[in-house]
Amino acid sequence: MRIGVHAAGLLSRRTGRESYVQSLLAALARVDGENEYHVFVTPSNRRLFERPEPNFRTVEVRLPRMPTRRLWEIAYVRLAPAVRRLDIVHLMESPLPFYQPSKALATVHDVLPLLYPQLFPLKGRIYYRKALTAGAKRLRAVIASSEHTKRDMVDHLRIEPSRIRVIYPAVDARFAPIDDEDAVAAVRRRYNLPERFILYVGTLEPRKNLLRLIAAYHRLRETGLSEALVLAGGRGWLCDDVIDAAKAQEGVHLTGFIADEDLPALYNAASLFVFPSLYEGFGSPPLEAMACGLPVVCSNTSSMPEVVGDAALLVDPEDEGSIAEAMWEAAHDETLRHRMRDAGLARARLFSWDDAARQTLDVYREIIRQPSKVEAKDAA
Repeated sequence: MRIGVHAAGLLSRRTGRESYVQSLLAALARVDGENEYHVFVTPSNRRLFERPEPNFRTVEVRLPRMPTRRLWEIAYVRLAPAVRRLDIVHLMESPLPFYQPSKALATVHDVLPLLYPQLFPLKGRIYYRKALTAGAKRLRAVIASSEHTKRDMVDHLRIEPSRIRVIYPAVDARFAPIDDEDAVAAVRRRYNLPERFILYVGTLEPRKNLLRLIAAYHRLRETGLSEALVLAGGRGWLCDDVIDAAKAQEGVHLTGFIADEDLPALYNAASLFVFPSLYEGFGSPPLEAMACGLPVVCSNTSSMPEVVGDAALLVDPEDEGSIAEAMWEAAHDETLRHRMRDAGLARARLFSWDDAARQTLDVYREIIRQPSKVEAKDAA
């Protein structure tokens, strides 16, 4: 098979989607030495996605600026000779192009703009709805990151459940308990971190529910909590209120964007991980924290119970009291902390990138076996 992986619309630094593609490509390289992979990148993100294996080829494309970028991308994935020579194209960015090659699939992590439209600009959510709805209907298959995302696509996009495959992402092996105290201390110094702290990792944006987290932390400070709260992540849209609240609350530290290579040591430096997000299509940070041996407190909404199982303390993300109570318990009950550490490490081991790659290959083979649209029309 000649397989195209369309990653040209992704960023030049690792966030959730970039990490997914990078990790999936690495796993495909480990489990598949036969098929050809053509990875479409831009000059800025090329270093993230190029592979040294002989069956991987990097194809560099240049994207114009918005708004013509979307029109260009639609035309490119439909008409470019480099794409037309492929047997299958795997689209990695949302929203999807309205038109794709005849045998295309996509990974969809969430349908957030359809569920929380108030968090997005009007033009963006209108385009997203139309592009995702129209684009998804033309795909041969869709890979969802969780059963919850699958249900959202069935409910809100009216996609037939039989066309959606749930394939769980995983966490890289580098997320693990670290014995090298010097490496942890170096990251602590680099980001000016306190000795003991509760950690959040992720973009600063409304969906992450950080105003309630800061309010819950304020309650705990008033009852004697000594640990700091570290909010680690870059600024997202509509984050000014979060920045102001963090600066006004004693004990809250803002690190800004964390370099990808520093994340494992950052988790290892913390005493507790908290993730009160309102919605996640999968939500890798709680699993990364578990893989590093951290007790985890996270929301009981969307895909998060599906991901963490019974290895975390689940809270109502809209209840500041629930968040505060779980944080206090997980920070100070040593018996509970040891049990959560062991359960979290075991839970994280259930998710495998090699398994995800093999399941993704099965989807590719299934699509290849399907008749083309012309053949299907002739048969009818």
